[in-house]
Amino acid sequence: MSTGARASAPPALRKSRRERRILHTQEIQVRQTHRRRKFLTRSGVLAGFLLAMVVYPVMGTLTPYAGAVESVPGAVAGENPSTARALLGGGPQLVESELPLPEADASSVLATAFEIDVSQHLPGCDPIDGWEGYNGRLTADSLCDVGQGEQLRNDAAVAFAELNNRFSQEFGRDICLIDGYRTLSSQYATKRSRGFLAATPGTSVHGWGLAIDLCSGDASGAPKAWLEENGALWGWVNPSWAKSSKWEPWHFEYEPGTDELGVYGSSYWSSADAYRSSD
Repeated sequence: MSTGARASAPPALRKSRRERRILHTQEIQVRQTHRRRKFLTRSGVLAGFLLAMVVYPVMGTLTPYAGAVESVPGAVAGENPSTARALLGGGPQLVESELPLPEADASSVLATAFEIDVSQHLPGCDPIDGWEGYNGRLTADSLCDVGQGEQLRNDAAVAFAELNNRFSQEFGRDICLIDGYRTLSSQYATKRSRGFLAATPGTSVHGWGLAIDLCSGDASGAPKAWLEENGALWGWVNPSWAKSSKWEPWHFEYEPGTDELGVYGSSYWSSADAYRSSD
């Protein structure tokens, strides 16, 4: 620029180096001030967040337990309790209970144990001494009257008495029977009259006093359905053969007795085999 041009420049543009340096310094200070304010603002927000989310909850959790040692059983202030005692205390305290014991129902007991001793529904029938005799020729002490002119082996008889009691509660009458224990002579008579439907004399389950035949009314409908569903609770079942190879819905057997004899297995006792049970 020529001397004439520099002389003609406006006074505002003709600043000295010192003035420019002062102005630049002021601008730097302003920028630094803004930065400090931003930093302080952000730091305050962050500090508040930490106080609200971390410090206060931790202090609030710890403060109630400041004197917790006094509440630990067996702990003494100024002494450190063991970890187990601090966590578990002095152990569980057993509280004496006065709750009454449940009363056993006679029917439910009989339903879960086939070794039946006596039944209040058949007084005088006691199977505890066991039984003895042959098929169709059991001793008198081995048999009990179950009503309707029929007899059964003593253990089968008390089980039937319990079953009959429940049946009478349901239907208002006894189970209707047309047959029970068969002597050897009656087995021959039945074989002559019924043919293939009757077992060979001396092998019939009736001859062991372990089978009953129902009246036609109880061999179908609601009574039969009830016996099918509930009879097994007292050991009385309509065997599988009576539902397949021979159709005899009226025939029920005392299964614990037939299992004991092995009636449907290799150990079955015929009329030629003497048998005496133990107690």
